[in-house]
Amino acid sequence: MTESAGVAKGRFSSLDALALGREIRALGRAFVDKVYDAPPAGFVLSLRAPGIGRRYLHLIPGAAAFLSTVPPVTGEELTPLARELRRLLGSAGITVVPEVGGERLVEIGFGRADLTEPLRLVVELFGAGNVIVVRGTTVVAVQHPKSWAHRTLRIGAEYLPPPSRGDSWKLGVAELASAFLSSKADRVSTLAARLGFGGPIAEEILVRAGLVPGAVAAEDALPAATSVHGAIGAILREVGDPPHGFVYWRGASVVDFEPFASQRWRADATIREEALPQFSDAVRRHYEAIAAVPAPPPPPSEREAELTRRIERQREAIDGLSSESERLRSVADSIYAHYAEVEKALQRVRETPESGGPPTVELDGAVIELDPKVSVEENARRLYEERTKLRSKLAGARAALESARGEVAATPRASAPRPAAKERPRAVRWFERYRWFLSSEGLLVIAGKDAGSNDQIVKKYLGEKDVYLHADIHGAASVIVKQPQGAAAIPVGEATLREAGQWAISYSKAWRAGRASGDVFWVKPDQVSKTAPSGEFVARGAWMIHGQKEWLRDLPLELGVGTFDYEGESRWSAAPPSSLRSRGTLRAVVRPGEERDRPGVESDLARELGISRSELQRLLPGGGFVVGRA
Repeated sequence: MTESAGVAKGRFSSLDALALGREIRALGRAFVDKVYDAPPAGFVLSLRAPGIGRRYLHLIPGAAAFLSTVPPVTGEELTPLARELRRLLGSAGITVVPEVGGERLVEIGFGRADLTEPLRLVVELFGAGNVIVVRGTTVVAVQHPKSWAHRTLRIGAEYLPPPSRGDSWKLGVAELASAFLSSKADRVSTLAARLGFGGPIAEEILVRAGLVPGAVAAEDALPAATSVHGAIGAILREVGDPPHGFVYWRGASVVDFEPFASQRWRADATIREEALPQFSDAVRRHYEAIAAVPAPPPPPSEREAELTRRIERQREAIDGLSSESERLRSVADSIYAHYAEVEKALQRVRETPESGGPPTVELDGAVIELDPKVSVEENARRLYEERTKLRSKLAGARAALESARGEVAATPRASAPRPAAKERPRAVRWFERYRWFLSSEGLLVIAGKDAGSNDQIVKKYLGEKDVYLHADIHGAASVIVKQPQGAAAIPVGEATLREAGQWAISYSKAWRAGRASGDVFWVKPDQVSKTAPSGEFVARGAWMIHGQKEWLRDLPLELGVGTFDYEGESRWSAAPPSSLRSRGTLRAVVRPGEERDRPGVESDLARELGISRSELQRLLPGGGFVVGRA
């Protein structure tokens, strides 16, 4: 399963967004009176609907939205964005609420007599969330300005919607069968991640279709697709216009809310269903149940407020430097990974200099600008050097952040408890400079994090009794199963090989591509070298393999997150779930998911695990992920 059935639902599905859109549309031409902040990170539109009365539209970016008749608790002062939303939308009437075609967002069109172009309010309910106002085709207000390779959300930029994989709810039998046949995962994972339904909806579809969720998707693909198509249609028909709401309770805890009567909960005798007149009532009931309002803290002193602002600026600087550092590393690695392609691009410009402008090449989905005056290696080396300079700035920014935090801690508060004595820092072992885990047979497995460390671990740590593994995908990490030094060799069993192979494919481009499984090979140390055939080049981080490879086929892309106890100290790691179950403590299981959802899923998981987001980012591969049962 992609999501534990006992975990409270915290985010909208595409079907929830469709249901809410229908409720808003049922208000007719409602007018915006006021806009308020709704702490901690939401907004409320006060709407006046002729013939219906006052309604309050609550918007919680990245999480949910709902209508209410109860006046909200709002902040005393408006934030700049709330003031701008009030200015732009005040007295405007709702003109259109389009159905969003399988997307997790709410879009509302507004009109007003003095407007020469229509306004659109777009609320993104995926990932970290966002609120955008568009006039015509131009962004005029945005909660979180951002830029990607093919999309920019900034005031004055042309608005482009988020990338879409299409409307999963409109897939035909043939399309579903094709997706099942080409999938190596089980049915529920294929529906949840590959087709974008999400875990709870995927489970509901399969329950209604009478299919086993854990069965391989390719098994009986056509009859399964026919049953799934019928179940999808049945769910859509149950979402009325406007829709009713259903809340599912386990004791005093809400575990789900839906715009239809959920059959997947009926087999659980511990679950109680509550039917409500409107879908928004169910959403509001869910948030009342899980969101206790904390007592307001004492107001900070002027000094504390200034330090808080300084810390926030330093955090933003650190995030920016970290992102840019990672981008430079990724671009440099891509140049080496696509050496021949880059060389051809440079050669074309050298042969036709009149083409004008610096040459560019698209690598791994990003457009990279090259310097035609220098070699491929020099283009990459300059990026690595620029990254080194950024990392130096990053160290300074982190030191400044710690200094500011120290000042906050030293600022006296009337009721503040005495700070606890600092724990003695634990020793950092050599292998913690790389990725690592302990196999279920007790062997240490390490891997490089980038091209430089892929070179380093092989040169420094690949011993004659060790095993070398590599995923069958370009640019993957070098993985080594280590034999203990100064001891008799421990046989590297099938369990360790498969765990190390699963780990290798999970830390490859296959994860970001959303693949369910992949192939990995292993060889002996004397088969690994930098010696290439005449005329060939071995890029930084890459190694030549000589002789026969031993293959591990169809390994799942799946990682556990938890802790290993090493020499009496607990250390966090991401590893195959079987190794954590045998040698440590398994806290969560993750599989590839939608990349745009990562910020929100990452925040939730870090909070659940009790670690920082930066620590979690250090553990997991790049790309999106979904959290499954541990």
